[in-house]
Amino acid sequence: MSRQIIFVVVLALAMSSNSITLGADKEAPQNLIIKEMAALDKAFKTTIDAVVLNRLDKIAPAFEEVHRVREEVEKTVKEGKKIALPKNQERFKLFVSLDNRFHKEVEILVESAKKNHTGRVQKQTNRLLGLCVRCHAMFRK
Repeated sequence: MSRQIIFVVVLALAMSSNSITLGADKEAPQNLIIKEMAALDKAFKTTIDAVVLNRLDKIAPAFEEVHRVREEVEKTVKEGKKIALPKNQERFKLFVSLDNRFHKEVEILVESAKKNHTGRVQKQTNRLLGLCVRCHAMFRK
Protein backbone atom coordinates (compact mmCIF):
# COMPACT_ATOMS: atom_id res chain seq x y z
CA MET A 1 0.00 0.00 0.00
CA SER A 2 2.74 2.47 0.92
CA ARG A 3 4.55 1.65 -2.34
CA GLN A 4 1.41 2.56 -4.28
CA ILE A 5 1.09 5.84 -2.43
CA ILE A 6 4.73 6.67 -3.11
CA PHE A 7 4.24 5.75 -6.78
CA VAL A 8 1.20 7.99 -7.07
CA VAL A 9 2.94 10.92 -5.37
CA VAL A 10 6.00 10.59 -7.60
CA LEU A 11 3.77 10.29 -10.65
CA ALA A 12 1.81 13.38 -9.63
CA LEU A 13 5.00 15.38 -9.23
CA ALA A 14 6.33 14.18 -12.56
CA MET A 15 3.12 14.95 -14.39
CA SER A 16 3.01 18.44 -12.97
CA SER A 17 6.33 19.27 -14.61
CA ASN A 18 6.44 20.89 -18.01
CA SER A 19 8.53 18.06 -19.43
CA ILE A 20 5.55 15.71 -19.64
CA THR A 21 2.80 18.06 -20.72
CA LEU A 22 1.66 17.90 -24.29
CA GLY A 23 2.23 21.55 -25.02
CA ALA A 24 -1.17 21.78 -26.66
CA ASP A 25 -2.87 25.05 -25.90
CA LYS A 26 -6.34 26.29 -26.75
CA GLU A 27 -5.18 28.37 -29.69
CA ALA A 28 -3.03 25.76 -31.40
CA PRO A 29 -4.66 23.85 -34.23
CA GLN A 30 -5.26 20.30 -33.07
CA ASN A 31 -6.01 17.11 -34.87
CA LEU A 32 -8.32 14.71 -33.06
CA ILE A 33 -5.52 12.61 -31.58
CA ILE A 34 -3.87 15.68 -30.04
CA LYS A 35 -7.27 16.86 -28.82
CA GLU A 36 -7.91 13.47 -27.22
CA MET A 37 -4.44 13.35 -25.66
CA ALA A 38 -4.87 16.84 -24.20
CA ALA A 39 -8.20 15.82 -22.65
CA LEU A 40 -6.64 12.63 -21.29
CA ASP A 41 -3.68 14.56 -19.90
CA LYS A 42 -5.99 16.87 -17.97
CA ALA A 43 -8.21 14.01 -16.75
CA PHE A 44 -5.24 11.91 -15.69
CA LYS A 45 -3.72 14.77 -13.71
CA THR A 46 -7.05 15.24 -11.94
CA THR A 47 -7.13 11.49 -11.28
CA ILE A 48 -3.68 11.55 -9.70
CA ASP A 49 -4.72 14.44 -7.45
CA ALA A 50 -7.98 12.65 -6.60
CA VAL A 51 -6.14 9.48 -5.61
CA VAL A 52 -3.55 11.33 -3.54
CA LEU A 53 -6.20 13.44 -1.79
CA ASN A 54 -8.74 10.61 -1.52
CA ARG A 55 -11.31 12.57 -3.55
CA LEU A 56 -12.46 9.84 -5.90
CA ASP A 57 -15.63 11.82 -6.63
CA LYS A 58 -13.49 14.09 -8.85
CA ILE A 59 -12.52 11.32 -11.27
CA ALA A 60 -15.74 10.69 -13.24
CA PRO A 61 -16.31 14.39 -14.05
CA ALA A 62 -12.68 14.68 -15.12
CA PHE A 63 -13.26 12.17 -17.92
CA GLU A 64 -16.38 13.82 -19.39
CA GLU A 65 -14.36 15.80 -21.95
CA VAL A 66 -12.41 12.65 -22.80
CA HIS A 67 -15.70 10.90 -23.59
CA ARG A 68 -16.83 13.78 -25.82
CA VAL A 69 -13.61 13.79 -27.80
CA ARG A 70 -13.65 10.00 -27.99
CA GLU A 71 -17.04 10.19 -29.70
CA GLU A 72 -15.54 12.55 -32.29
CA VAL A 73 -12.67 10.13 -32.90
CA GLU A 74 -15.02 7.15 -33.26
CA LYS A 75 -17.23 9.05 -35.68
CA THR A 76 -14.24 10.05 -37.78
CA VAL A 77 -12.89 6.48 -37.89
CA LYS A 78 -16.32 5.06 -38.81
CA GLU A 79 -16.60 7.60 -41.63
CA GLY A 80 -13.30 6.30 -42.97
CA LYS A 81 -11.56 9.64 -42.57
CA LYS A 82 -7.85 9.65 -41.95
CA ILE A 83 -6.53 10.43 -38.49
CA ALA A 84 -2.84 11.24 -38.56
CA LEU A 85 -0.63 9.53 -36.02
CA PRO A 86 2.73 11.07 -35.08
CA LYS A 87 4.50 7.88 -36.21
CA ASN A 88 3.75 4.36 -37.47
CA GLN A 89 0.67 5.40 -39.45
CA GLU A 90 0.76 1.98 -41.13
CA ARG A 91 -0.14 0.47 -37.74
CA PHE A 92 -3.35 2.49 -37.43
CA LYS A 93 -5.51 -0.60 -36.85
CA LEU A 94 -3.31 -1.52 -33.89
CA PHE A 95 -3.66 2.02 -32.59
CA VAL A 96 -7.46 1.76 -32.78
CA SER A 97 -7.35 -1.58 -30.97
CA LEU A 98 -5.14 -0.18 -28.19
CA ASP A 99 -7.31 2.92 -27.95
CA ASN A 100 -10.45 0.78 -27.60
CA ARG A 101 -8.82 -1.26 -24.84
CA PHE A 102 -7.64 1.89 -23.11
CA HIS A 103 -11.13 3.38 -23.05
CA LYS A 104 -12.58 0.15 -21.63
CA GLU A 105 -10.01 0.43 -18.86
CA VAL A 106 -11.00 4.09 -18.34
CA GLU A 107 -14.58 2.94 -17.81
CA ILE A 108 -13.41 0.50 -15.14
CA LEU A 109 -11.56 3.38 -13.46
CA VAL A 110 -14.59 5.67 -13.59
CA GLU A 111 -16.97 3.00 -12.27
CA SER A 112 -14.54 2.09 -9.48
CA ALA A 113 -14.28 5.74 -8.52
CA LYS A 114 -18.06 6.12 -8.47
CA LYS A 115 -18.23 3.14 -6.10
CA ASN A 116 -15.44 4.66 -3.99
CA HIS A 117 -13.22 1.57 -4.36
CA THR A 118 -9.86 3.13 -3.54
CA GLY A 119 -7.78 0.01 -4.18
CA ARG A 120 -9.34 -0.60 -7.59
CA VAL A 121 -8.90 3.05 -8.53
CA GLN A 122 -5.22 2.90 -7.63
CA LYS A 123 -4.79 -0.33 -9.60
CA GLN A 124 -6.61 1.07 -12.64
CA THR A 125 -4.64 4.31 -12.51
CA ASN A 126 -1.44 2.28 -12.60
CA ARG A 127 -2.78 0.05 -15.39
CA LEU A 128 -3.81 3.07 -17.47
CA LEU A 129 -0.40 4.66 -17.04
CA GLY A 130 1.18 1.47 -18.35
CA LEU A 131 -1.11 1.51 -21.37
CA CYS A 132 -0.21 5.15 -22.02
CA VAL A 133 3.49 4.38 -21.94
CA ARG A 134 3.07 1.35 -24.23
CA CYS A 135 1.04 3.27 -26.80
CA HIS A 136 3.30 6.32 -26.72
CA ALA A 137 6.34 4.11 -27.28
CA MET A 138 4.76 2.90 -30.52
CA PHE A 139 2.98 5.99 -31.82
CA ARG A 140 4.42 9.16 -30.31
CA LYS A 141 7.47 10.87 -31.78
